[in-house]
Amino acid sequence: MKIILTFFLLSASVFGAEIDKTLNLFQRGLYSQILSYTDSIRANDHDLHTHNLIRGMALYKIKDYRESKRVLDLVSQNVDDPALKDLSNYYCALSRIKLGENVAGAVILTRLLNSSSTDIAAGSRSILENLINYKFDDADYKEIHENIFDSEVSEYIDQSRNALKILAVLPTTGIDQDDGRDILTGLEFGLKKLQSKYKNLRLDVVNSEGKIAVMTRKVLEKLNSTRYNLIIGELRSDATAALAGIAELKGIPLLSPTASAKEISEISDRVFQLNTTSYTLGNLIAEYAVDSLGYKTFAIISPLTEDGNESVTGFTSKVIEKGCSVIALEWYFESYDLNKQIQRIREKALSIDSLDTEEYMSTDSIKVVPAGIIDAFFLPVNDSDTESVLSQLSYYNFKAKNLGTYGWNNEKILNKLNIHADSLVFIKESSYDIENTAYTDFVYKFRNEFNRNPRFLEILGYSIMDMMVDIKNKNRDISVYKILSEIKEYRGIYGDIIYNGSRSNSAADLIMYRDRSGLKKLDFVPQSSKDSLSNAKKYYNKGCVDEITRQFSSAVLNYERSIAEYRSALPDSDFKDHPDVISLYRKTGLVHYRLSDFSKAVIYFSKYLEGGRQDDREIMFKSKVSEANIDPLVSPDVLSEYTNNPEFAPEAYFEIGSLYLKRSEIKKALDYLEASAALKNKDAVKILNELKNAGENKNNNKFDW
Repeated sequence: MKIILTFFLLSASVFGAEIDKTLNLFQRGLYSQILSYTDSIRANDHDLHTHNLIRGMALYKIKDYRESKRVLDLVSQNVDDPALKDLSNYYCALSRIKLGENVAGAVILTRLLNSSSTDIAAGSRSILENLINYKFDDADYKEIHENIFDSEVSEYIDQSRNALKILAVLPTTGIDQDDGRDILTGLEFGLKKLQSKYKNLRLDVVNSEGKIAVMTRKVLEKLNSTRYNLIIGELRSDATAALAGIAELKGIPLLSPTASAKEISEISDRVFQLNTTSYTLGNLIAEYAVDSLGYKTFAIISPLTEDGNESVTGFTSKVIEKGCSVIALEWYFESYDLNKQIQRIREKALSIDSLDTEEYMSTDSIKVVPAGIIDAFFLPVNDSDTESVLSQLSYYNFKAKNLGTYGWNNEKILNKLNIHADSLVFIKESSYDIENTAYTDFVYKFRNEFNRNPRFLEILGYSIMDMMVDIKNKNRDISVYKILSEIKEYRGIYGDIIYNGSRSNSAADLIMYRDRSGLKKLDFVPQSSKDSLSNAKKYYNKGCVDEITRQFSSAVLNYERSIAEYRSALPDSDFKDHPDVISLYRKTGLVHYRLSDFSKAVIYFSKYLEGGRQDDREIMFKSKVSEANIDPLVSPDVLSEYTNNPEFAPEAYFEIGSLYLKRSEIKKALDYLEASAALKNKDAVKILNELKNAGENKNNNKFDW
């Protein structure tokens, strides 16, 4: 080693033969013998520091860095000779670096850049550059700036601190090699095209081979030898989770390009998911279905896969949060035969609607009688399953609309399904806009390079590199981790990124398919969970679900809770005229009416009509029916005016007949009930049959009624 040779020559000329043996032992690599020898000799004051210097260097060679640092520190503090001082400082710096004291070692090396020994100066510069470029983290950069005063070194540190050093961890061989290579192609193309915009740009690659154990070993080896300020990878959620653990351990931010599991970004605050997870997609489309489409009741058919489970969990959690209901949930392994799953859903819907399941499950009945109750089906199915699932579902004749996730993003299949797919709404990740000039510029350059159009994941890879160069250029003095942590929204070539209080992307595109007019993007802004009216809306939805499922006592309770929430959240003037409140008066009155709680029905009907809804003839009619039921002195004939109205005649005849029945005026009651039954009022038919059966039983038993 040149530095040691310099020391030998220096020592020979200054100290003579007294330390020849120590030098000879060091030159022969007999470091342990040096320690024994320097322990035993009685060196004079003139030679003591030289022996200790060689002893400290020997301790470094046998990797006793702590003792080496202690001995060499003493030499440096006590020796006057500049050559010996520089050499002791040099090895002391190396020992500190080995002990992980990178900044302290770097400060010493900075002082040695002007050493009279060209070997020490050159060695110090080389090690210092490697430290700054590959070992320093953000805290190290800050600390060294406070301890050095060399302007040239400070400038070099700033350049390195602002560099973008990326480690891409992708499977370029193995089961996912095609996807891994596509992302890498995009990253490398971005590196090539964007280096002019950001000169301090470096990309290294680890081939994970699609094996977590192999990936972990390779990445740790790389990170132990080189410092990066960003990791990009992996593809699958399990591999990305393992990589997230390494990123947390090493304090390096991780960009996950494709992992879909919701928990990935929760492993560490250094993990940022670029794609929108299946959980988030399910959550968002549920919110849109409730808030924008007004759906309250749902059924779900989903594949029993990781993505399917994540989608269903996200969808269901939002539906419940909104006070709505998933009435039925069915899973499948294979989509070609879903008869049992769909039959169970239809039977459940019919039973809730109080219909005879045996009667309405026959082939003829299925064709004629649609199953109600369910507002929409959520179908988070794969692209290969869409045709099979929707065609089977259509056979069972539901009134419900259909919702889906990214598996429905195939217009050719939707056109084939045409009328069955009409009004389908599905959600997918935010994707590139072909009219975006940055995108068209990228495609033009890519075609020139490869003589073909870029593939989906190649666009993603390039977009990641373009985004990182863009945001780093705008924030040169800020760490990559801090930059990513402060992103709220970013519109890139690949699509939008929205981090709403999390590190998991929530950007998505909502699409509606219309038969004969194709796909149309929908506008939707998710409602804030802190909305002051969110509780009022939740209770309203709960009431609707209870009413649909015939739990009327619970329904009226939730409607009244909703009104109370509106009252507490709104000023009096707003509360009085709020359309939701007025609508709630109507619904609450109708449920009380159904429960025959006519006193409360009248109260809510009155509030509704006072809100300027006097043109609502149904409520006017039912309000009069309620009043007649409250006061036994009121003649049932007050409802006679409605018997001339085709819309209300069946119910008017029925209510008049019921009132006469209460008065035990059987003859009049039967006349009106028969008139109602003739107009196909099922309730009237039911009462007449009951009266007939009671009369027959009376005659058969010869009982004196």
